[in-house]
Order: sequence, then structure tokens, then C-alpha cells
Amino acid sequence: MAKRVGHVHRYKRMILGNGTYKIYKCIIPGCTNYLPVHLAENALCECNRCGEPMIMTKVAMQLARPHCLECTKTTRKKQEIKSIEAFLENKL
Repeated sequence: MAKRVGHVHRYKRMILGNGTYKIYKCIIPGCTNYLPVHLAENALCECNRCGEPMIMTKVAMQLARPHCLECTKTTRKKQEIKSIEAFLENKL
């Protein structure tokens, strides 16, 4: 199987060994990249929801499948509220 070269890794948190060693494994087919959790902060990776590049933050590191802040539900709700407020301002 040919390796996929030149891509941004899409990580999933996994546990190796007897349950004490946590890593992030790239889930893109053909990629064998592993990254220890303690080295993952500020790493460039791909969002598991939208597929855009993101920087791994402490908040994202708490997730099994890290995603960006734009894909977080609370952020989307804030954007929807802002668009509703803008619509209502135009109508008044």
C-alpha cells in the first residue's frame, strides 16, 4: 500500500499498552503517524468535523476526536444568534 505523502494529520486519541500511555493516531488510511498526547499542544492537524487545518489547543486535546472552535456547538449557536439579531435589526 502506498503511503499518502504531504497531508495534514487527522488525529484520534487512543490508549496503548496497559492503559497508561495516551497517543493521538492519524486516522487517514495509509498513514502510520503517532503523536504522544503530551507533545500534541500547538500541533497542526485537521479538524475531525469540517476537515480544515487547525492548531491543537488544550480544549481540543480533551476530545477523543479533536475539532476546531468553529465546529463547537456553542460557537455555532452564537453565530446563529448574531445572524438572527442582524435579521431582526433590518426588519425594525
